[in-house]
Amino acid sequence: MRILILTLVSAAAPLLYGEEPRQDLLSFANGDQLHGRLSGIAAGPSIQWKRDDVGEAVKFKSSELRRIVLRGGRSAKSIDSFSHIGTSNGDRIPGVVREMDDKRVVLDTSFGGMIEIPRDQVGLIAPNPLGGRVLYLGPYDPEEWVIIDNNHPDGISALKVDEKDKMPTWKHSGSSWYWQNKETGTALAKKAGMPDRAILRFDIAWKRTLSCAIAFHSNFKQAKQVVADEGEDDVQAGARKMMAGKVMNSTSLPDIFGDSYVLQIYSNFVMLHRTSFDKDGKPRLDRMETTNSTMRLGDTGKATVEIRCNRPTGEIALFINGQFAAQWSEVAGEDGAGGYAGKGDGFGFLVQSEDSPVRISEVVVAEWNGMPDAARSLQVEDSDIVLLSNGTDRFSGKVTGLSQGKLKLEGRYGDFEFPINEIAEVRFAKSRIAKAPDVPSDEMKTRLYPLGRISGRPLVGDSSNLRIMNGALGEIDINLDYAVMLEFQETESFLDDWDEEF
Repeated sequence: MRILILTLVSAAAPLLYGEEPRQDLLSFANGDQLHGRLSGIAAGPSIQWKRDDVGEAVKFKSSELRRIVLRGGRSAKSIDSFSHIGTSNGDRIPGVVREMDDKRVVLDTSFGGMIEIPRDQVGLIAPNPLGGRVLYLGPYDPEEWVIIDNNHPDGISALKVDEKDKMPTWKHSGSSWYWQNKETGTALAKKAGMPDRAILRFDIAWKRTLSCAIAFHSNFKQAKQVVADEGEDDVQAGARKMMAGKVMNSTSLPDIFGDSYVLQIYSNFVMLHRTSFDKDGKPRLDRMETTNSTMRLGDTGKATVEIRCNRPTGEIALFINGQFAAQWSEVAGEDGAGGYAGKGDGFGFLVQSEDSPVRISEVVVAEWNGMPDAARSLQVEDSDIVLLSNGTDRFSGKVTGLSQGKLKLEGRYGDFEFPINEIAEVRFAKSRIAKAPDVPSDEMKTRLYPLGRISGRPLVGDSSNLRIMNGALGEIDINLDYAVMLEFQETESFLDDWDEEF
């Protein structure tokens, strides 16, 4: 029996261990920002905002707001399981399914107790999503990331960059990283967090041209460190590094990410490279062959990218928007030319085209159980799909119910019962899912930590609790200790975070 184990990632740790909470951040629709504390939510809806330098709470209409980032993106409590359901309107509601029949699904949640959901509004049940522990979800806290260029090979916090550095940099807003510079040359990196068998998933949006390098299993080892081992002194090593030029492009990828794999993704094709150094300390960039490298992503758009990599076996697979895109396989060996080149547990991003804005969001790092595909790719019109957490077994038919920890399925060749702890995902037949309710103009989304997104019209609340009206579920109470952000608008106008003066 497989049990999902929750690892508390560092973004929540300071609150859990007693550090003084950070202030909330209020972002307006026009791009303005205001620090303070959320003190209440009233019908209208309106937001009550408190600052130490203002006596009374100030009220703002929700139509004036874009989002509220709570406690600097750190939750006071963490959802204790990554089990969740997906509803017809795109919500992801974390909780454990206790009962299910043809009329309802009963979900046991940390943030709001027992919730009853109409069965025809549920498109997904995921008792063990991704097949293993989720180790990171964000980016809510920019301090966990660094930016790297030739002047800062060890990395520097984006929050510490000032005008005297004269460097193009990544900017953090809400729960996303933005690259909005005319030139290239600065990488965004998280130097730890990837296990040996890992899933790295993220959303990427771009304008004009997509040309982005994504490194994984990186150790960020610098050329200077490598050549020093071979007898070259620091002055010689430094001189060679400076010869790489001021702009970090493909030829300098080893100097950025060290021993690593780097996926270069463009609008119409992808390439995967090994980055390493030879015995003389010179950078190596070796392209890996694949049977399919073509893509159709367009000049402006967005996509969900998922990289699955297995250091012990050498398997690497790429999925775009839930669909298989390409795969690679390494052979046994110890040097940079063979075996698994990625020697570390970090990952990073580098935009490689000039004047190409990019947004990185919804970053997830999880353990991979070797599952070759997802139930999403098998979702069909008239059959439910049950995908087991062993990564290989899947069954189709009609799910008739769930009780006492077992899911029942009527299949073509017989009836089955599966322990819920052995199921990765259940994707319900499209024909049995009702149309999502209309979205009210004053709807907002609550993002929970480390997993969960619940939409609804705000009714009433204070700094600790919120009551919303969800079109499919009715009234829901949400304990905001589990929340990291309230979203009021998702815009793509010239006033949103794509603007250079956001």
